[in-house]
Amino acid sequence: MSQHRLLILGGYGNAGLAIARLLAAVGDLRITLAGRGIRRALDAAGRLNTEFGTDRFSGLEVHAASRESLLAAFNQVDLVIVAASTIAHTKVVAEAALEAGIDYLDVQISVKAKHDALEPLRERLRASGRCFITDGGFRPGIPGAMVRYAASLMAGLASAAVSSAFQVNWQDREFSASSATEFVEELKSFSSRILKDGAWQSASLGAYQQVDFGNPFGIKYCAPMFLEEFQDLPGMIPTLKDTGFYSSGLGKVVDYVIIPLAFGLLALSPEGSRNLIARLMEWGLKHTTRPPYGAVLQMDACGQGQSLRMKVSHTDAYVVTAAPAVACLFQYFDGSIRKPGLWKQATLVEPVRFFGDVAKLGLQVKAGFGDESKLL
Repeated sequence: MSQHRLLILGGYGNAGLAIARLLAAVGDLRITLAGRGIRRALDAAGRLNTEFGTDRFSGLEVHAASRESLLAAFNQVDLVIVAASTIAHTKVVAEAALEAGIDYLDVQISVKAKHDALEPLRERLRASGRCFITDGGFRPGIPGAMVRYAASLMAGLASAAVSSAFQVNWQDREFSASSATEFVEELKSFSSRILKDGAWQSASLGAYQQVDFGNPFGIKYCAPMFLEEFQDLPGMIPTLKDTGFYSSGLGKVVDYVIIPLAFGLLALSPEGSRNLIARLMEWGLKHTTRPPYGAVLQMDACGQGQSLRMKVSHTDAYVVTAAPAVACLFQYFDGSIRKPGLWKQATLVEPVRFFGDVAKLGLQVKAGFGDESKLL
């Protein structure tokens, strides 16, 4: 573990800094915080070195759109963690990592553009011995692992629905133009598919679920939202016949005004409307999102007469991205999941250990059968 040299692309951003902080206690890792702003990278590295009494953090200017810049940085490290809003440059970043002979983990949203850039590399990754892990973090990253955790406790797992509430105080967070643009990519990739009676199908309006998350979120309506990590679950869990991911909204203005308008604009002009939609999303999130803030995932699973409820939560939406990524890295560092190919975090990690580590890293993880629920 102490021999790894890591580079966090987007290392001075919200998620990148949270990952760096959680990695500060791990052995003698050398961690480079990288991005387009050298001053910000150096300042962030200096603050972390002071905070943790170390000299293991450094800053570096790296441009995700430049193969030459990426190669110069990647030749100094063993692993790149992509925590920046650089999905448009996924192909350049991934191919540079492959050329430099390093491994890869991203904590970006799960969208078609990213998967379309990574999938063609699958055979080259196997042949070269490189381990690429995508869809890391919270959502994607945890929901599919929750279903696998349930399967480890219930031999006859038949159904598992995972629901999410996620609210960020965007006024207190950096919100770049590229972050807003990635919301557009998520809308373009949206699918309502769920597994019903053993078959994948687009969900009807009746598939919307009313979910009681408890305090502080209470009852919310959640819409079906397909995550790629769910695709392989029926093959991994043969008894699983019903599963899906359901997400609550981002507030009434965003949900009922901006998002429907965005879908209409995308239908009229997929590329021409991108910047307008991004600006609308940024305005809506910054000016209409209200407390409570935080993130929670809740799973209700059943099989063979048993019912299991599991909840993963934290008040800081970026810590819930960082902790699962770091828990995944723990298994990567010791070699237990480091194998050639292209993988998704949720279907690669060993789930029992994963959630134990997630809890140690600060997330609240509760699970139990029936009315019995306890902290991990």
